[in-house]
Amino acid sequence: VQTCVFRSFGKKCQACGETSGYIHVDHILPRSKHPDKELDINNLQVLCEACNIGKSNMDTTDWRDK
Repeated sequence: VQTCVFRSFGKKCQACGETSGYIHVDHILPRSKHPDKELDINNLQVLCEACNIGKSNMDTTDWRDK
């Protein structure tokens, strides 16, 4: 699934535009609250480490439209 997300969106943070460092596949709706959406490609986005950690499991912002 991770490979599909990177193919679809590239390896660029969809929140801040970062391209270096660790790039994560993020769950828009967090796995802890929505385990059924864990592998749903429509629930995944690419974020850098800082943006992903910063949003925690409280923020459900979809940065893909940015």
